[in-house]
Amino acid sequence: MKKNKLYLMYIALATSLTSQVSCLKAPDFGGMKSEVEVPNGAVNYFKNDMDFDFDGGSKIVAFSANLRWSMEKTNTQNGVDWLTIDPTVGGSGNSKVTFTAAENNTYEDRNMVVRFICGDTIRNIRVNQKRLEAITLTSDVFEVPASGGYVHVVVNHSKDFEFTIPENYKGWIHQATASTRGLLDQSVISFTIDPSEEYEKREGKIYFTAGDEQEVVTVYQAGEGQLVLSQNEYNLTAAEQEFTVDVSSNYDFSIEMPKVEWLKENISQTRGMSSHTLKFKVTQNDDYNTRSAKIKIYDKNSNQSEDIVINQASIGAKLILDTKTFSINSEKQDLDIDVMSNFDYNVDFQGANWLRKRQNNTRGITNRVLMLSIDENKNNDARTAQIKLSDKNSEVAEIITITQGAKSGIEVPTKEFAVDELGGTITIKVNANADYKLTSNNDWISIAANTRALTPHEHQVTIAALGDAEDRDGTITVSNDALNYSATITIKQRNTFYFETKSMDIMVGKEKMLSVKNTTKQNVEWSSSNTAIATVTDNGYVKGINKGTATIIAKTADGKHTATCKVRICEIPDMITIKSGGTVSKEGDLLKNGSQIKWAIKNNSPVKITLKSMQLEGKASGELGNEYYANEDIAAGSTVTKTTKIEAAAGYHLPITCHFVFVYDNKESEIDATYE
Repeated sequence: MKKNKLYLMYIALATSLTSQVSCLKAPDFGGMKSEVEVPNGAVNYFKNDMDFDFDGGSKIVAFSANLRWSMEKTNTQNGVDWLTIDPTVGGSGNSKVTFTAAENNTYEDRNMVVRFICGDTIRNIRVNQKRLEAITLTSDVFEVPASGGYVHVVVNHSKDFEFTIPENYKGWIHQATASTRGLLDQSVISFTIDPSEEYEKREGKIYFTAGDEQEVVTVYQAGEGQLVLSQNEYNLTAAEQEFTVDVSSNYDFSIEMPKVEWLKENISQTRGMSSHTLKFKVTQNDDYNTRSAKIKIYDKNSNQSEDIVINQASIGAKLILDTKTFSINSEKQDLDIDVMSNFDYNVDFQGANWLRKRQNNTRGITNRVLMLSIDENKNNDARTAQIKLSDKNSEVAEIITITQGAKSGIEVPTKEFAVDELGGTITIKVNANADYKLTSNNDWISIAANTRALTPHEHQVTIAALGDAEDRDGTITVSNDALNYSATITIKQRNTFYFETKSMDIMVGKEKMLSVKNTTKQNVEWSSSNTAIATVTDNGYVKGINKGTATIIAKTADGKHTATCKVRICEIPDMITIKSGGTVSKEGDLLKNGSQIKWAIKNNSPVKITLKSMQLEGKASGELGNEYYANEDIAAGSTVTKTTKIEAAAGYHLPITCHFVFVYDNKESEIDATYE
């Protein structure tokens, strides 16, 4: 417990975790981006609270901006406007804004948020003022990370005060230094917050008293899971072997094994901040290639996890690069390349002076990292270097190719392609020195994997055959989200050779012309799949030879385009359709005497036919009417309707059949139709 003279006690926590400033970015409307900076030496109130004592005063907010700006007070406490801002608006350039707080004669702390707006930048300035008290705290709640830190308490006083750390908090809250006297009657007391090894958040108190008045400082320290691995990556030789992983954790962690057969575990249960050893075993790697797997150590109650990467070399491997080709942007950067080797290799940059070797980091026996520093490419063209890794005692060598891009830019010269019904492959050229992607939502367009070479890039795109589909249009999009670039390429696939009809009927002995749609400008070759059924001339005239079906085939002279049409060679009965209807009176399946049945007869043939006669017949024995002789011609393609009447006292039973006789070319054909 310490005593000091107290006039006013003003507590400030100097820690990076108490910032009340928020900075929100408005959407980008494509206009000029705002830039706001605080000059050196000035207090950055965009990141730090502005604190006033109870007696008020003025503070300056200094900044520079490239756009017009404004400040507005977003709230007042109890309707009292105690803060004055001058000015509240301004233009680009350097600005100083005066914040003036009136004297706080109340017994409550008060605060206000001032919103600063400049273009697409919105920032909040939090202004706090203490109440009029003998003991005051600028903030009575402090957040400290699990790693610990310092709490600095500034006390303005004119009489004695004392502070107390309760026994249950002394284990992790300590006075760091004796009080330091400052301006007026001001003292600074620092406290040390020890690192927390607890999983949960913890809370501590520091009590400040002066006479009958008391203020309480509450310290909240974050808890966090502790998960530390002795090693995160293991590079193993090809031999069968065991290896161990030391794990330190303050909670019950879980282990997720990869779904591979060559890596097994011995389960270890852990608890508390103690060290645990996990044992794993790998079988011998008889494959030529290296293999890798990942073991995950994780907390089931949070997102905390650590990965253990297992890399096992192959038998007989001398020098292995998982990646031999690298494409990087134009910026200055470091590049680390994993090299699996069982010897110390030489590095030859072969004249590429924009690459340099950093200190190599060797992990395990076989994995050595080639660490490179790469200069910025200020040229307008991409550049490529080939690094040779070799063994001075043998001929084993590998080449690493590094291509560094130039300034970002993308151009699509051709944005429309025409493809015929056969489909095929087209080449899309993209002039670019920045990453981009090609996508299509059409399943009949297949894009080969992107090629990252020097400009221009050429991409092979396969268009599926049109088949029975109609003409169609598709799109391919070239895009780069970072550059806000997007271009659309249109693919138009059109059928250049096809029959407008896929089937037709032809009478025996008759001809019909079959027309093919041909935009290929090639001669057409005609053929029939069965000349005993149908033949076709060089001009596409199809003639019916005998009843049956055949396929008429048309091909272009080069044989690439084919169209087919199925033809049915018919006789008169095949080309007449009859539908029944009418007004009937029936009981059950009995049509009563006087019922009328109408028959719609359509002549689908290309010739005139004659309806000779009609005769009704019922289902029951003896139900046969008189034969009616019509002798009526039916023109090609026309329909006639005939009406028959039940003229039997007992009626006819369903179904009722009408026997029709037609005549063409002095030959009779019989057709039966049914009324049900």
